[in-house]
Amino acid sequence: MGRLRLINGSLMNEQKIILKQIPVAQPRARVTKWGSYDPAHEHKAYAKLQASQQVKEIIEGPLEVDVTFYMPIPKSESKKRKALMLTNEFKHQKQKDLDNLLKYLFDVLNEVVFKDDKQVWSIQAKKLYSDDPRTEIILRW
Repeated sequence: MGRLRLINGSLMNEQKIILKQIPVAQPRARVTKWGSYDPAHEHKAYAKLQASQQVKEIIEGPLEVDVTFYMPIPKSESKKRKALMLTNEFKHQKQKDLDNLLKYLFDVLNEVVFKDDKQVWSIQAKKLYSDDPRTEIILRW
């Protein structure tokens, strides 16, 4: 499961997980006369499947999480602006708030990669533009 690395003078396990789908933000729960439901349920099921195939066992103990959300470049952008987006000179500041992206991600990883998201004591997250939308997660414990 993961690999053992020397990080800041101590040995830590490290696991990289890549979710190959456009990053999804956690939507608000929908309420109908039949009850409430999560509109992102199908997306989560696919993401959980991808994550479970990349880990051998559920991680226990305190976790550091580094997440990079690679967001799609809008098709309407000019070539010049696309080039700036790909070199990260133009930062992603549009829809899909970083906190909602993280909420969705932790819902996906909960009980699949780690026991509970309360294990996470450190988070680094960013949104970048890419021609290959995906989410890359590095877990250290």
